[in-house]
Amino acid sequence: MSVSQGVPSEVVNSDILILGGGIAGCNAAIKAKESGLDVVLVDKANIGRSGLSPQMSGVLTYFDPEKDSSDAWYQECVEAGEWISDQKRLEGMICETTDRIRNYDSWGVKFQKEQGEFIRRAGLGQVHARNVVMTDGAFQLMSVLRGEVLRRGVLVVERVMVTELLTSDGELPTGGAIVGAVGFNTRNGRSYIFKAKATVIATGSTDSICSVMRVPSLTGDGKAMAFRAGCEMRNVELAYYSEWPRDFNCSSGANILHGEGAYLINANGERFMHKYDPVRGERATRVVIARAIASEELAGRGPICLDATHLDEAAHRRIEMAIPIVVRSFAFAGLSLRKDRIPYTSGLSDLGPGGIRVNRSGETSVPGLCAAGATTDHAEDGVDNIIGHGMASGIAGYRAGEAAAKYSMEIQEPTIDERQVRSLTECMFDHMKRQSGLTYQEVMEHCVSIWERGLLGPVRNKRGLEEAIGAAQEIRDEEVPRLVARGHHELARSIGLGNGLLLLELLPRCALLRTESRGSHYREDYPTRDDQNWLKWVIAKKENNGIKVWAEPIPYDEYRLKPKLPK
Repeated sequence: MSVSQGVPSEVVNSDILILGGGIAGCNAAIKAKESGLDVVLVDKANIGRSGLSPQMSGVLTYFDPEKDSSDAWYQECVEAGEWISDQKRLEGMICETTDRIRNYDSWGVKFQKEQGEFIRRAGLGQVHARNVVMTDGAFQLMSVLRGEVLRRGVLVVERVMVTELLTSDGELPTGGAIVGAVGFNTRNGRSYIFKAKATVIATGSTDSICSVMRVPSLTGDGKAMAFRAGCEMRNVELAYYSEWPRDFNCSSGANILHGEGAYLINANGERFMHKYDPVRGERATRVVIARAIASEELAGRGPICLDATHLDEAAHRRIEMAIPIVVRSFAFAGLSLRKDRIPYTSGLSDLGPGGIRVNRSGETSVPGLCAAGATTDHAEDGVDNIIGHGMASGIAGYRAGEAAAKYSMEIQEPTIDERQVRSLTECMFDHMKRQSGLTYQEVMEHCVSIWERGLLGPVRNKRGLEEAIGAAQEIRDEEVPRLVARGHHELARSIGLGNGLLLLELLPRCALLRTESRGSHYREDYPTRDDQNWLKWVIAKKENNGIKVWAEPIPYDEYRLKPKLPK
């Protein structure tokens, strides 16, 4: 691996470039490094400390081959996904949960155990499937993964925001392959050129621009870069609505809380979830829980609260170990799960299932580019997940790292287009060249208002979706070009805001095409699920003259399970 310094750019050459240092990115780096190739991992903050991975609820899905039925798990996944799962992606994933947990255990991740056996609990949507519980939550998991990345000799470049992918033909979208990326240091402004045979995007979701749990670093950079490069995006209209603490910007903790027996209570003090899911109750899928909370609120039975006061001391200790960030957030507000009912509501998050379309190996539709984690479409989920996203991200990262290594070993050293490098590097600092304009905060308020006006849900219709598209386009065309950044940290925020706008335009475009209701996608003008006409994926792709959106039939003839269609 060579690292050469020039003026003003630093050039980093490698076989494999990985963007993002969360669960998916770290697993990709660890697996890719096993091949003996040169691997570089870039994060715009610190690996293992930024994004959503350290805040994840401290549970991971775990299939025990001695106790569980893989067929039952598989059926459960497909049915929870309302039959639009990509079963090629799902194939093998259940057994891979076993491999990932055993790897983590051997590396030093601390799991809650009794007499040497993993403590397993059913989580959201799970009847047959089970989760294991970590000690000190996902923060401890990320500490271990960070250590493994460094121990194996992966070159880590932190505090560098990658802004655009480099292509073999110098074009975006490309008719060639991805050959690296450009970016800058968010503290000193030093520009970087990354040259690589293969690139893996694992930069997370677009939560900074959503209506709940805004994580400032999660601006959808990877999705936007891949889209501009010509990658297909799948199922963006099916973005999740889930439950969240109403007054807190933290994880919901729902898997461990409901797994331990916490209730949802309406304003009348009534448990209501068994009206909406008689079998699982509070352990229903996220889609059902979100819809139930919204229904209770619309019926005037809000606010909704989470009640864990009836749980015993052992359960509370397990919860406190699994979701320490959530528990501490409540404590800072003077609330305790032991004695208080915590206000919860439902809201949209970009954790899935829409995103960059990838195959089972994590390869995108553009050569030389793989993707993993929340930046991808999570198409194995369909409309909802049984295998938790922390586990799915680890598996997807492992697969993408393996695919990137294989691709890297099969191709010649790529060349980059110097003209493209100069152009992208110069454009990178445009927001800092302006003396006056709009601030990041002003434009972000306009973006968030699209959610807050209800244009994108939870109840959608043609008029609202068209209005959302118009509002997003107006911000993109009239406000983003006027953004001004006073410093490199603010520059990263401004560029991220431009990237995040992609979600606000793609989601309503795709939602307009899907003329039915399925999962979190509820259209009051098409209020029923339509399996006869809509067992399809919605695909979006950038073309030179705009955005193309189309529906693609799901290839059930290639799948293990097939839906029973109405006659």
